[in-house]
Amino acid sequence: MKVKSGNQELFGSLLRFPKRDVFDCVPLHYLVLKISGMGCITPRAGVRNGTTMTTLFDIGLFVLNLILAVTMMVYGMFITQGHLHSPIMFIGLKMVNLTCYASTIYGLISCFINRHEIWKFYNEAYAIDGMLEALGERTDFNRSFAMFVAYYGATMGACVLVIAVMYYENLPWMLLLNLGYSYFSLSTFHILSLTCLDVVRARNVRLNKVFRKQFSLQGDIVDASALTVYDPKQTLMLRQIMQIFDKISDLADKGSFYYGIQIMVSIAGSFVFLLFYTFAFTLVIRSVLPAQSVLNAGPIISYLLFAYNVFMVAFYGNALKQQLGHRSPMITCGLFPFDWTLIFSLRAD
Repeated sequence: MKVKSGNQELFGSLLRFPKRDVFDCVPLHYLVLKISGMGCITPRAGVRNGTTMTTLFDIGLFVLNLILAVTMMVYGMFITQGHLHSPIMFIGLKMVNLTCYASTIYGLISCFINRHEIWKFYNEAYAIDGMLEALGERTDFNRSFAMFVAYYGATMGACVLVIAVMYYENLPWMLLLNLGYSYFSLSTFHILSLTCLDVVRARNVRLNKVFRKQFSLQGDIVDASALTVYDPKQTLMLRQIMQIFDKISDLADKGSFYYGIQIMVSIAGSFVFLLFYTFAFTLVIRSVLPAQSVLNAGPIISYLLFAYNVFMVAFYGNALKQQLGHRSPMITCGLFPFDWTLIFSLRAD
C-alpha cells in the first residue's frame, strides 16, 4: 500500500491564522530546508507523529545541491580572480570559499544521513509546548511565525544586497554565482541554526516564567537546589517543571547533535573573512595596500554580515546557559560551547 504524504496537511496550515502549534509554523522553515537541500525528507500523513519518508524527489534535490556545492568549491579554489589587487584579500577569499563550501557539503551530507531525526526535533518541541500549556504558559505561535518570516527576509535581503553590489562591480558571471551561492549557503546555515537555538531558548524562558510565578520568585536566575518546598502541590508542580526542563535540555542536546559542527564550520568561515579583512584594513592604514582593495561596499557589507553571524550565535548560546537548575543545556560542537567565551577566544587569537 502506498504511504500517504503529509505535504497537503502541512502546507494547508501555512496561511492559517491564528497559529495553534509549532507545526503551523514549520511549513516555511521546511521549505527553506527543502530548497537548500538540508531537509530532503517528506513527512508522512499525520505530521505531528514525527515520522518521515524519503522520495525520489528528495534524493534528486540532495544530489543536485551536493553537485552544485562541490562544483562551486572546486571553481573557487582553482580559478584565479584577476579583479583582486591585494594578495592578502586573494588568500582570504580562497579560505572563505573553502570554509563556506566545506560547511555546505558537510551540512548536506550530515542532514541527509540524519534526515529522519531532524523532524523529530520539532515533534519533541510540540510535546514540550503541550506540557507548558498544561501549566498555564502558552506559546505565542503567531509571533514566532512573524519573527521567522521577518528574520529570513532581512537576512536574504542582505545577501541580495551584497550580490547586487558585486554585480555592479562587473565581476565575471561564474565568480558572481560562486560568491552568491556561498553567501546563500552560509546565510541558510545561520537561519537554520538560529531557529534551532531560539526554539530551545524560548521554551526555557517560558518554563522559567512558570517557575517564578508558581513559587513567587524574582529574577532571571533561580537556584533550584536551594529551594525549600513544603506544600505537596508545590512538590508535584516542581517535579513537573523539572521533567519539562529535562526535555528542554534533551532538545538542546539534539540541537547540538544536528547543527553543532555545522555552526562551528560556518563560524570558521565568518572568522576567516573577519581575520583577513581586518588584516587588510590595517595594511591600508599603513599605506601598504590601496584603499579601494578593501574600502568598498561589497567587503564592508560582508564584514558586517559575518560579524553579526558570530555575535548572534554567541548571544543565543549564552542565553541558554542562564538556566533553571541541575542541568545546563548548551549548544556546542563538542570542542567548545557557543557563548560569549567564543567572542573572547576570537579576540584573544
